[in-house]
Amino acid sequence: MVELRQLRYFFHIAELEHFGKASERLHIAQPALTRQMKQLEEEIGVELFERLPRGVKLTAAGHVFFAQTRDILAQCEKMVKLTQQVSRGQSGLLRIGFADGVTFNKTFSEILRSFRQSYSDVVLDLVPSSSLEQAELISRKELDLGFVYWLPKGKSVKSIQFEEEELMLAVSKSSPLAKRKTLTIKDVGDYPIVWFPRANSPGYYDLIVSRFENNGCSLNVIQEGNNESTMLSLVSADIGATFITESALHRKPDDVVFIPITDLNAKLSVKAMWNADDKNPALKEFVSTIKNVI
Repeated sequence: MVELRQLRYFFHIAELEHFGKASERLHIAQPALTRQMKQLEEEIGVELFERLPRGVKLTAAGHVFFAQTRDILAQCEKMVKLTQQVSRGQSGLLRIGFADGVTFNKTFSEILRSFRQSYSDVVLDLVPSSSLEQAELISRKELDLGFVYWLPKGKSVKSIQFEEEELMLAVSKSSPLAKRKTLTIKDVGDYPIVWFPRANSPGYYDLIVSRFENNGCSLNVIQEGNNESTMLSLVSADIGATFITESALHRKPDDVVFIPITDLNAKLSVKAMWNADDKNPALKEFVSTIKNVI
């Protein structure tokens, strides 16, 4: 069996064309080096060197072996370096989930940009999914980290909260509410609402419902949409209104207006959550990036 150290010895002898000089470079006694090369030649059944009075030169077979050895040693060096980078969180794969609407958040974009600049060798696998789906995937370690609006209860997760944002009502410009500068919950009560299914984010959904009920109103959800783009399209068609965060202002359709609801008192924040038992080294660096950005 050819050993890696024999390939290293062979490479240096071939490069220097001299056993003595190679032994000095490798800090190995020349007789031991000669013995290793004899064993290597016997193992592969080929003479690699032509012995000369003042050194050696490669045989035709030796030249082929040298080219292959050079590639193998380079690959081994690359393998070691990559493994070390992964262990330090400087390389590898990081699976990131994000809830719908998170991409509107400028802090989210800045986190990704900053991490990419510092850790360009880490592959980011971005997975769009609801807060509930992310909680399940993170618990099974199928996601390393998720950006959500709602944190699950009873899960072994750690989290960081971004800045809070006010919720606003998005309505079509043709809506009778469109000319209002501000609204109250009673203004919105009974108005047709387009919203996401409760299962997507139970905590967020229940918060809004409770705010309406505490003001003697009910939430009149007439149609569900699974993402903010769909809901804003339905608002644009004047099918109903929807709740939206301030950070989505720069992406709203031209025929849609956002109006503050003064007594809603339902600030929303993006949260980064991850499994406390996840040992992915890149996750540690990503969390550090989040802390630095926010």
